[in-house]
Amino acid sequence: IYLPIFLGFLVRTTGYFPAGLAPSIRQFVLKITIPLMVFINMSELDTELLAQVLPLTLSLPVWMALLWGAAVLLSLLPVFRKHRFESVLAMSFFNIGYIGWAVCDVVLGTDGLVRSLMFSTLYWPGIFVVALATHLVIDRSGEGMGRALGAVKSAIPVLAAFAAGLTLALLDLDVPGVLAGPLSSFGRMTSPLILFGVGLTVSFRADWKQVALLLPVRLIIGFAAAWLILQLFPGLDQSSRRVILIVSLMPVGASAIII
Repeated sequence: IYLPIFLGFLVRTTGYFPAGLAPSIRQFVLKITIPLMVFINMSELDTELLAQVLPLTLSLPVWMALLWGAAVLLSLLPVFRKHRFESVLAMSFFNIGYIGWAVCDVVLGTDGLVRSLMFSTLYWPGIFVVALATHLVIDRSGEGMGRALGAVKSAIPVLAAFAAGLTLALLDLDVPGVLAGPLSSFGRMTSPLILFGVGLTVSFRADWKQVALLLPVRLIIGFAAAWLILQLFPGLDQSSRRVILIVSLMPVGASAIII
């Protein structure tokens, strides 16, 4: 996680790689690698666990709504008011992809990995909805609405890939191997490219008092919202419940930088 960030920071500070290319890297990730990653993961969804697909899929947007509502309320506190919009995003987002999937795989095995993929079905549409809602609630200026519409426009490739992959999974159709391999390779570029881009633009100028408070608050409200989800969805089995609790503790990571 930290190595590509450090590499980006190193090549920028030495002048080997210009920081001005960071926006182009983000565009490549948003329009190419993320859609391909989503498409491949959705097309390979294991439909044998149908009894858990619906509660797992529906529990994610409910959990995100609870997390976002708590973040909006907490952003009214004086310590967060100066950077209210950024504080809401930092408290609302989490890293279910790669980090979340990897942790579930290590802790719970293949069954945990499969369930974490089910749980993340509505992840990308969800974060764009959260970003749009945050603009509407906090920044209703013309500039803020323009950014919100831009976020929705940026989501189109991801949503199209999501729909196409899910359609293949429901129809029990496989992506031909000659295509699946290269497409999956592009998808795997996503995480290191995003982290490298973070390193290109990282700054140590921050309100450290606010950051130090954001980190524990994000963990507490994320875990509390996950616990509430377990009460609202009694149909979740033990493995699914563990996946939700584990994912609720994942760091913000790449999500906030993409938005």
